[in-house]
Amino acid sequence: EDSEEENDVLEESPCGRWRKLRSKVSYRDVPGIDCAYLAMDTEEGVEVVWNEATFSEAKKFKAQEDKLKNVFEALTLIEHPNIVKFHRYWTDLGKTDEKTGEKSKPRVILITEFMSSGSLKKFLRKTKKVTRKIPLSSWKRWCTQILSA
Repeated sequence: EDSEEENDVLEESPCGRWRKLRSKVSYRDVPGIDCAYLAMDTEEGVEVVWNEATFSEAKKFKAQEDKLKNVFEALTLIEHPNIVKFHRYWTDLGKTDEKTGEKSKPRVILITEFMSSGSLKKFLRKTKKVTRKIPLSSWKRWCTQILSA
């Protein structure tokens, strides 16, 4: 039952491709990342990491926004087998909670490659929660990875 709860979808990306799950990913001392969650890429059928960097004030965020965009755009272009892939990023200026009236802090969300370990059975159990049909290309890629290992 705990694993079912870990796979609960907490949030979805603006484009609908990535789904943030309740399960947290533990990083050791990654500067600037406040929290990281396991997420599912519904197009590719793979686990990714949903990283969040929050800002204390909206005006501090606005002052750095252009610089941040330039850095993250450059990071998404890097293709190297020994460097974690940055898939996408977007900004969230904070939303007002309807119940409490409090506004959440502005944040940058980064979607990165997830380097996992575990069995195929465990992975397939997790992907079962994704309601979209997994494309044939994803199945082909998984089979190729298994056969090349």
